[in-house]
Amino acid sequence: MITHCGGGSLKSQMKKADKSGADIAFILAEDELENKQLTVKYLRKKKQQTTVGFDELITFLSEEN
Repeated sequence: MITHCGGGSLKSQMKKADKSGADIAFILAEDELENKQLTVKYLRKKKQQTTVGFDELITFLSEEN
């Protein structure tokens, strides 16, 4: 697991995530925090990004594997 919090634009952070070889990027910004959720962006699969509630995250991750 690689984390990168802040330090550049969202675009540059997505480039870093892609370059790292990650399959998924989690986006946690002000809107997500306010709504107690995060955005899941797929970097390798042709799947649409989705939003997952904090309380659903464990289930979501277990279903992804």
